[in-house]
Amino acid sequence: MPGWENDEGGVTVPVCLPAILDIVIHLFVNAMTTVSAMVFLYGPDTTLASVAVLNMDDAGDVAPAAAMGMMIFYTAVSVRLAHFLVAKFLQRRTQAWRRR
Repeated sequence: MPGWENDEGGVTVPVCLPAILDIVIHLFVNAMTTVSAMVFLYGPDTTLASVAVLNMDDAGDVAPAAAMGMMIFYTAVSVRLAHFLVAKFLQRRTQAWRRR
C-alpha cells in the first residue's frame, strides 16, 4: 500500500510505548509468580525464589516461606511502581501529540 512506508523510523516506538511498557510489566509480574513451568527448568545450582517458597513450605518452615513470598510481592510492587514512574516520564516526553 502506498503511503505506509515511513522514512522517519522513529515514530512507531513512541506511539506504541505505553503498550510496550504494559506488556513488559505484565510479563515481569507473571514471571515472578509462575511456578509450574519453572519447577522443571531450574538446575541444581539455581534456586528460584518461587521454588524456594514451595520447598520451605514443604519442609514445614511456614514463617520463612511467608517472608520469602512477601519479598516476591514487594519486588513486584517496587517494579510496578518504577514502571509507573518511567511510563509517566516517557509519556510526557513522547506522547505530546495526545495533549493537542
